Amino acid sequence: MAFIDSSFFHQITHFDITPIIFAVILGGAVGFEREVHGRPAGLRTHILVCLASSLLIYASRQLPMDTIDLGEGARIVMDPNRLAAGIVTGIGFLGASTVIRAGDIVRGITTGATVWFVAGLGIVIGQGEYVLATIGTIGVLLVLAGLDPISRRIAPVIYRRLIVTGAKFELPTLSKRVSGILEAHGIRVQDVSGKRGGDDEPFELVFHVRCRNTFQAPEMMDQVCREQGVLGVEWSQISH
Repeated sequence: MAFIDSSFFHQITHFDITPIIFAVILGGAVGFEREVHGRPAGLRTHILVCLASSLLIYASRQLPMDTIDLGEGARIVMDPNRLAAGIVTGIGFLGASTVIRAGDIVRGITTGATVWFVAGLGIVIGQGEYVLATIGTIGVLLVLAGLDPISRRIAPVIYRRLIVTGAKFELPTLSKRVSGILEAHGIRVQDVSGKRGGDDEPFELVFHVRCRNTFQAPEMMDQVCREQGVLGVEWSQISH
């Protein structure tokens, strides 16, 4: 064991395991909540991010200055704040990888935010601010669990297209009738466009609409389909 420097044993005997314990428990608490909801970044990811950032900050604060031979006039300046800024910036790629977009539906933004949070949580833990880290974790869990039922009750604004195919002879009146049905269901028409072929071909009306998503589309579409002269109805997302 002669090849092992005595400073190694000094570090072992003076090593503080507290940051590791807090990083695993607090980071794991946030990760467990995400794991339960089936998110791609779950228990293990959040623990690893929190643990890595806390160890980096802890190590930068524990540099054994007494074992470093400095020449005359030389000095070493350690700035954990710069390291913390690098951690928060660098973790962005991992958070961005959890965001999935399908049409105008975006999933994973909250999970990306929690990944970024546990990186910051690790920095706080590495600085030895265990009370602040615990309070912050409790606050995040309250937001994730407590506000979820409230957010589900909020009807978001959505933008859609209603495409109505109809017989040629109904074109002059069908637009007004369909617009009336949409307004009755709380759907605001922003613009109407269309396409018409020959005399014996059906026409197409495209209603660009804005509404609160209260799942009124099935009933509205059924009502439009029953209008005289309507051959087909399509309710779709607006292409971005």
